[in-house]
Amino acid sequence: MKQLGTILLLFITVVQHSKAQTPEVLLRQQLDSISRLTGLAGFGVAVFSTDSLYFENGYGYADLENKKTYTTNTIQNIGSISKTFIGVALMKTIEMGKFNLDTPINDILPFRVVHPKYPEAVISVRHLATHTSGIVDFEKGYDRSYVLENPSSVVPENYEKDMEKYLNKVRSNGKMPLKKYLKGYLVPGEEFHSKKNFSKFAPGKRYVYSNIASALAAYCIEVVTGKSFPEFTQEHIFKKVGMHDTGWSYDSIDQTAHAKTYSNDLKALPKYSLVTYPDGGLRTSVASITRYLQTMVRCYQGEDIILKPESCQEMMKAQLAPSQLEDGEDTDNYGFFWEYNRETIIGHNGGDPGILTLMYYYKDIEMGAVFFTNTNVIDNPVASKQVQACWNAIRSYMKQLVDQKV
Repeated sequence: MKQLGTILLLFITVVQHSKAQTPEVLLRQQLDSISRLTGLAGFGVAVFSTDSLYFENGYGYADLENKKTYTTNTIQNIGSISKTFIGVALMKTIEMGKFNLDTPINDILPFRVVHPKYPEAVISVRHLATHTSGIVDFEKGYDRSYVLENPSSVVPENYEKDMEKYLNKVRSNGKMPLKKYLKGYLVPGEEFHSKKNFSKFAPGKRYVYSNIASALAAYCIEVVTGKSFPEFTQEHIFKKVGMHDTGWSYDSIDQTAHAKTYSNDLKALPKYSLVTYPDGGLRTSVASITRYLQTMVRCYQGEDIILKPESCQEMMKAQLAPSQLEDGEDTDNYGFFWEYNRETIIGHNGGDPGILTLMYYYKDIEMGAVFFTNTNVIDNPVASKQVQACWNAIRSYMKQLVDQKV
């Protein structure tokens, strides 16, 4: 759920490549070497076009203690890549005529959401989808979304200082319905409400990445369709893509295929879930996310799959004006819950305790790549360098494939 920010900018780089070996052999050697280092428990990789799979493999372990290997069919939480499914579900809901992008959310919700600094301003569906609603992730209330599955068995002092602090902060949290949490966070007088839950900017004025606003968009879909978000995404996305190993909870997937997740020092982390699960709680595999991105890019290119092509193209194009971005930057932009970077890169990343995920399609070379790891990377320099090395090797491989076609 956490945005990776400048870390990701280091990952999306093109490196010099060797001509001494075939591209696939070189990539395998590089990833094998990286996997033997000590920073990552396990990881999975795929490189593909819309109709071909060029490379896929898993490395290291899904379960270090039991030496269970990590494969491209290993299931794990994928963090904020989950938000792209909100985008797809949102555009499907619009196609169904349930609302439009400029519908005020207070015309949908069973409770009222008002920006305390701009009480007359209208917050629209578009604002939620572009992170310009003015709703922000204030730590005190936002952390309430994380729920440990078996808190009584967790011993925080067994972990490094930052993880110990985090586990102490969340282990008293309990599960609750998404509606109750959102109402508690957004409505004055409710349990998690604070004026700090809203930015200093009026709705529509500035991009501020928001997990809470993302979950609120998913809840709006539930309200107008009369279906739970898991039901809606299962019917309209997972089934159509063939994501049979995918779900929004532990109970909805094959837990024997689920990876353990690991801290900075490779200690197994306790299982946790998210009350605001649509913004970062999807559990799936490298293989399924690869099929998903291939499907969505084909839709973007003109095939009527899941969405009408015009809906997909609107979802995946830059939506923000320079004035809405910090310092007027317009190179890294945002569609509707999809990143649109440097005018050629479409996708998203995800980071949460014990995981990091990357899912990107490069329009200029017509290839995409997926990378998952079951190890904490945020604020972990050792793991960050390994992930960067993996992504550099992947990008070099992609460049070699392009050069071979020329």
